[in-house]
Order: sequence, then C-alpha cells, then structure tokens
Amino acid sequence: MAFIARHKDTRERIDITRYARPRDELQAGRLICQFCDQEMIIRHGMIVRAHFAHKVACTTPYVGHPESPEHRFGKMLVAEHLRQEVAEYSDARIEFEFPIPEVRRIADILVIFPNGWRVAHEIQLASITVEYLQQRTEDYLRAGIDVVWWLGKSADTPANRAWCEQYFGESLGLDMQILARALADEDL
Repeated sequence: MAFIARHKDTRERIDITRYARPRDELQAGRLICQFCDQEMIIRHGMIVRAHFAHKVACTTPYVGHPESPEHRFGKMLVAEHLRQEVAEYSDARIEFEFPIPEVRRIADILVIFPNGWRVAHEIQLASITVEYLQQRTEDYLRAGIDVVWWLGKSADTPANRAWCEQYFGESLGLDMQILARALADEDL
C-alpha cells in the first residue's frame, strides 16, 4: 500500500494524497509501481484512505515493510506538521516513499531543501531494536541524508528513546491516542 505511483508513460511520480477524488482524476491502467514497474490500482472507500496497491506482489530489491493504516496516516500527520509548524521546512519539498538507491531503502518522508540538504523522517510503530535503528540511520548517513525518527506503539521503548536521545539529542514520539482519534475521524 503506497501513496506514490508513477505514470506508465511519463514516469512522473504521482502522490495520491494530492487528489481529492483520485479514481476520477487519475487514469486507471497508467499507474505503475515506482520500484518494480508493475501495474498499481487505486484503493479508496468509506473506511480506507486512498492509496495505491499492487495487483501482484512487488518484486523490488529495496528494503521495505508492510505498512498499517496507522503508519500511513502517521506519515501524513508528520508531513502536515512539518509543512505547517516548522518554519525551516516552508521552502522544502516534502516527498512520501522516496527511493534511496545508494542504500536500497525507501524513506517514509524525504524532505529536500533548496540547497540540496536532505532529511528522512521515519515513522516507526513496529517493534525494532536499537541495533536496527543504528543500522538504518547509518544507511541514510552513508547516502548523505540526515534522519529523524518518530517512535510510536511497540517502537516507543525506553531503550529506543534513550538511543535517540543519546544519538540525536532528542526523542520524538507519536501520540497514539491522537493518531487513533484522527484515523477514526478519517474513517467516518
């Protein structure tokens, strides 16, 4: 489940969150996965937020993980927070699910500043070890990208918070009650 697909002919990145009525505004059959080039379909309904889905399993060599509705909505809330509340981000381009070929990773959110500086914002809700946080952080740094971790649910452990505080000087968390309420409101 993705927010980003590519147009089959132009290869342009298409962000489904930018469309009020994606089924009416986007061409079925012209949408492909940005990683494996397989056809994507639009899923959108009364309960499900609009997103792209594969007709068959993705065969990308990029490291990715299945995303829950909470994770997808968390990405949207973090991106909106950055756009509206962080003045330094006002001139930056904010992209969902951006491929980082140097390390074969997919950034949840990549912020690209006019001067070329890039910052990945990773939303982590699933259980993760400090070692894996360190490995993923080092992957981004090798690609010349700074990273910010937003921890919630099973990832928001004392050990992970302590690692973030030691490594970055702060630990950012997602308030799961606010996220759950926002997700429930979205589903109505």
